[in-house]
Amino acid sequence: MSSQDKVVENLTKTIEMMANELTLLREQVAYLTQKLYGKSSEKRPQMEGQLSLFGQEELPEEDSDLPS
Repeated sequence: MSSQDKVVENLTKTIEMMANELTLLREQVAYLTQKLYGKSSEKRPQMEGQLSLFGQEELPEEDSDLPS
């Protein structure tokens, strides 16, 4: 086997290793992107009597809260 054949073989192995690593990294990016921007598991049903910060429910106005 000539030295050029050895170099080609080494380069081929290196390319295969890098391609495998690239595939793994792309899978990691897809997984982390899904975790970051995907559906949130923090959605919980609203408890009775608890006011919603962003909901459409409004606090009842009291006479003492109104400006004079």
